[in-house]
Amino acid sequence: MALLPNLRRMMIIYRGNWKWIALSQIFVLLSAFFMLLIPVQIATLINLGVITGNISVIVDSALTMLFFAILAGAFAMANLYVAALVGEGTAHYLRTIVYEKIQTFSFGNLDTYPVGEMLVRLTNDIYQINMAANYATRYMLYAPFMILIALVFVYIGSPSLVWIFLLVIIITAVLFGVISLVLQKQYQERQRTLDAENNVLQEDFAGVRVIKSFVMQDYENKRFEEKNENFRLASLSPLRTMSLQLPSIFLILGLSNALVIWYGGMQVIAGVIEVGEIVAFTQYFFFILAQLWILSYVLPQIIAAEASGGRLAELIDTVPTVLNAPDAEALIPGEIKGRVEFENVSFSYDGPGGKEAVKNISFTAEPGTTVAFLGPTGSGKSTLINLIPRFYDTTEGRITIDGHDIKKIPQDKLRTIVDIALQESVLFSGTIHENIAFADQDMTYEQVREASLAADADGFVSAIPGDYKSRVARKGTNFSGGQRQRLSIARAIAPHPKILILDDSTSAVDVATESRIQAAMSTLMKETTIFMVAQRISTVLTADTIILLDQGEIVDKGNHSELMGRSTLYREIFESQLGGIRKEDVS
Repeated sequence: MALLPNLRRMMIIYRGNWKWIALSQIFVLLSAFFMLLIPVQIATLINLGVITGNISVIVDSALTMLFFAILAGAFAMANLYVAALVGEGTAHYLRTIVYEKIQTFSFGNLDTYPVGEMLVRLTNDIYQINMAANYATRYMLYAPFMILIALVFVYIGSPSLVWIFLLVIIITAVLFGVISLVLQKQYQERQRTLDAENNVLQEDFAGVRVIKSFVMQDYENKRFEEKNENFRLASLSPLRTMSLQLPSIFLILGLSNALVIWYGGMQVIAGVIEVGEIVAFTQYFFFILAQLWILSYVLPQIIAAEASGGRLAELIDTVPTVLNAPDAEALIPGEIKGRVEFENVSFSYDGPGGKEAVKNISFTAEPGTTVAFLGPTGSGKSTLINLIPRFYDTTEGRITIDGHDIKKIPQDKLRTIVDIALQESVLFSGTIHENIAFADQDMTYEQVREASLAADADGFVSAIPGDYKSRVARKGTNFSGGQRQRLSIARAIAPHPKILILDDSTSAVDVATESRIQAAMSTLMKETTIFMVAQRISTVLTADTIILLDQGEIVDKGNHSELMGRSTLYREIFESQLGGIRKEDVS
């Protein structure tokens, strides 16, 4: 099993830049080498200078030590520069590939990962890897090399003391190994609780107006506090474990130093070694102390990054639930007529064998006609229209456009044929023009205004200082719900798609505005096949075909007059919503 497989995988970008990484590690080795030459000069200074009173040896040794220190510092600085490039480069690379991967997710994948969780992975988890890459470049070769070369110098200068050196290294390695195993599980739990906390924050910030409206601040405060407390406890666990690490190292080295002084002193008295070697040996011990102290911080960071790397790998390895077929055929949008046919379509969010949200759906929408879906909440209306642009794939049956199975059409090509205004009117920060021209940023002002007129949005847009260059706040919060819906409809119809889906997209506008939108669209989009989902019956009265759904199945279909004559469910919906209007007025 490879060491740190997730972290190694996240740093794959540097396979193409190995020369820079190799150069930085040469800097590391040179810095360590010159630093380790300093105790050799200390031994010379004491044995041949201080004890004998030779001033020239003292001066030469001091200047040599200064020269070695300058060289060691210069090479260390060069390595620090490369380490910063490695850390930031890794973070930039991971943010890019993970973000691009999320963009490939199907709706089914997005149902699995809450927004708050993905944000944590794109920010905190990548930060952990950034720091680990930085530290690894700076210290992971430096510390072992320092210890190894120090061991060689001790063996050359004081072979009788080598066993103490080895004892310290073995005990410390066992200590690090045990702590590392514990820390990895603790860091995974910390990130999991951070996900949960951020999900609550995401929900509460997005729904703050609802919270205030229902005076539920205390309830949400308690809910957040529970998640925050879980995160606090999960964060303390690795800190408690790490708190044992550094004192243990100091204890080991303190006892070892005492052992060196006692045993080394006996060796000096016996004439086996000289005082300078003992002083040099304690300097090497100081270097070991420094390196182990650094490793006590670096290794936990690397372990945390390994846990974060696993979480990023999970996203990167996620296979979209909707994939292009190997034999996908790229249709030419200009040649599409817009004939849509459902052939015994069934779908389950749980996959084959799961509870079906829609089942045995069969109907045909001819080019240029309007098909409306009506039924109680939860009857499968939105589910059904989400299958047309392949936000989800059918579990059984098939959907065709002009006879072509949509599973054989590349998704990007399919979605240039099919445009949709979703239930939630999401606008992006930028200008009104950029939002309406979202499908084609080269769209002209005239094209944007034409779509805006059809969506009955031009009136309020023109009244804003700045017109279509006016700024849109994040999520369109500077517009009312009805205005956001009209801008979303304009965005959907601006590219003149062959198939247009309106998923309850006029629910926030009044009936008069809705009527103007429908009248304008009947002219502008007369060659477009339109699918409507609606909760209120006034939206669907003029549709060519109304499909009545109940519990995921078609219970009847026809135009308004036909359904009024034969469908009890349709009449009940009509009476409940438009009971005060004479039937002949809307027949």
